[in-house]
Amino acid sequence: MPISASIFVRCLALFVAVLGASGCTYKPGYEDSPVARSFAWFSYLNADDIRSQCSGSGPDRYRIVYNGNTDEQVRTYDITADSGGGGDLKVQVTGVADWAAGVPIDDLLSPWRGRIERRQLSADQLQAIRSALRASGYSTPPPDGTILRSWSFYWLAAACEGGQFTFNGWGYPSNRFARVTLAGPLMAVDPTGIAFNPPRDDTRPDQDDRRRQRYYQLVITSEGIRDNFTPF
Repeated sequence: MPISASIFVRCLALFVAVLGASGCTYKPGYEDSPVARSFAWFSYLNADDIRSQCSGSGPDRYRIVYNGNTDEQVRTYDITADSGGGGDLKVQVTGVADWAAGVPIDDLLSPWRGRIERRQLSADQLQAIRSALRASGYSTPPPDGTILRSWSFYWLAAACEGGQFTFNGWGYPSNRFARVTLAGPLMAVDPTGIAFNPPRDDTRPDQDDRRRQRYYQLVITSEGIRDNFTPF
């Protein structure tokens, strides 16, 4: 049975208070809860979990994020390689909260969860993604101080390959962003079927936009996120 938005907000406030006390470090599974995901978002982007567990004895892991204007679309791809050369893929695509069907009493956070799907990748499919990362300049460190803006468009990727952690990001508009070839091989294996939100200009919020305070700006290096802040 759906519940009203006002009742939902009161329930959510209690949940936020409990979660806030637990810290903001990302843990696998947080993406299933929109509130936990929000609290740990920068830790997730920084791939703290992949970084801390990266060793030569573990499987290769990849995290690829496409920010298609945070109010419109955010896509995340988490891949864990398997012993057969393929891997397990988890995809999440979020966008505008959907209130049309109300809020199910047994799933209060459903309007913000977006679409989550999993599937198995073949060796060829995983290799296509690896090749696209390299063709996109993944192995070349980003210019120190590269800026990624949430109200615009960016790619971010982190990986542990053979015990070596690598981090990179591409902000729009830039020549580096234009070189990124990840959308094709990712869409080819994406079970959500949701098209990429293509980059465009003029997405900067105006002075009267009430959403300005929740936008963020990342400053990254090859080591990860150096700084994040609200620029308005």
